[in-house]
Amino acid sequence: MKRILFAVVAVLLAGCASERQAPPPPPVSTPTPPPPVVRAPLPPIHPAGPLSKAAVEVYMDGQEADLRSYMRGQGVLVARRGNDIALTVPSDKLFNKTVITTWGDAFSRALVQVIGHYDHSTIEILCYTDATGSDADNLALSQTRAKTFADGLVAYGIAAARLTPKGLGAVNPRSTTPNDTKNRRIEIKITPRPS
Repeated sequence: MKRILFAVVAVLLAGCASERQAPPPPPVSTPTPPPPVVRAPLPPIHPAGPLSKAAVEVYMDGQEADLRSYMRGQGVLVARRGNDIALTVPSDKLFNKTVITTWGDAFSRALVQVIGHYDHSTIEILCYTDATGSDADNLALSQTRAKTFADGLVAYGIAAARLTPKGLGAVNPRSTTPNDTKNRRIEIKITPRPS
């Protein structure tokens, strides 16, 4: 009897040993996407008022002065061409791939403070890449970035009708070196629109 009991116990223990579960596989590590930018509300922006053709130069003088003040020390080039203003921003500061960076959000907020006040101007957003990828990839990336930046301005209250985003890929390089950071940029052209 003891032998039979011992044999049964041995069989049960052997069965338990073979039914052990395999350890779970290690968790698969997936890259964590960057957190979305939390858009805090801006203080109220009061429009500058109507713009007549005779007042365009003074209007653009004020807008240029405000842009230079807001962009001081940010690495943003502000240039005046007649009555048009052009800002040149390195896209590496604005974007992490196609997501607006924290710096890019702060830049957008500063830009909105000015162009929201000077509401009789149109804004053309020209996005360029370097030439390291294919032409099709560079064009698609630049178009996505231009639209993303424009959408960010709209989220802060700028009328979409004032904005024209254009992705241009690797055209108009500033340097002949294909992956030079000078080629990766966004140019923002601000043009008066008198009533």
